[in-house]
Parts: sequence; structure tokens; C-alpha cells
Amino acid sequence: MGQSWKYSNRFSPSAPVVAVQLAGLTLDCVLDTGFSGGVMIPFPIFGSLGLLSRLVPDEYMAVMPDSRRVPIYTARDEVTVGSSRISALIHASPRLERRLAGRAFLERFVATLDGPGRVLSLSD
Repeated sequence: MGQSWKYSNRFSPSAPVVAVQLAGLTLDCVLDTGFSGGVMIPFPIFGSLGLLSRLVPDEYMAVMPDSRRVPIYTARDEVTVGSSRISALIHASPRLERRLAGRAFLERFVATLDGPGRVLSLSD
């Protein structure tokens, strides 16, 4: 698989975003190498997909830039990125509304960030 996405201009400066499909729903997630987890999604989506009934037994915390620790719910599910289908940790918290793809997600791919071209590319 080789897939590329233009950086999103919804952020200032623009940010690398990857399209992730989860249970038929496409979510644009900001690539965040400061996030150690898999895929973070808004809590209402997490609940509507039935992931609260499939939580993993491990406890996870999001550590915010100001050092606050926010408990997060975590489940494992299949996600599709381009033509690749992978198992990933899916995270959510009622206190966070972010859509992120973190380092645990990136471990499955070779990622290239082309800053001048403002393009994110992923390959297996």
C-alpha cells in the first residue's frame, strides 16, 4: 500500500492528517507523534460503535501538555488505511474531542512527511 494525504489547512500551521476507516466510518486523524497511542476518536463516536462493551483490561491515561492526566477508554478494533487493514488500539475520553493517530498506529507503516510539499505518505 502506498497512500498520500495533503496536510490539512484546518490547522495553523497546516498539519499531516490520515484518513482512517473504523466500522465503515471515515475519520480524518491528525498525525501526532507526541501521542503514544493508536487512534484517538471523540467519545460519542466510540460509544456509538459499541466499543465501550469491548474495553481492553489495561488502563491508559492521556498526559496533557500541562501535565494533567486524563483517563481514557481503550478498545482494540480493525481499522482500514488505504488498502491496509490493521488491528489498532482505539482511545476516547469524554474530556477530549480529538481525532489523532499516534506512534502505536505509525509502528505499522513507513511514514514520510514532506514538509515543503505538505504531504503525508504511508506505506507498508
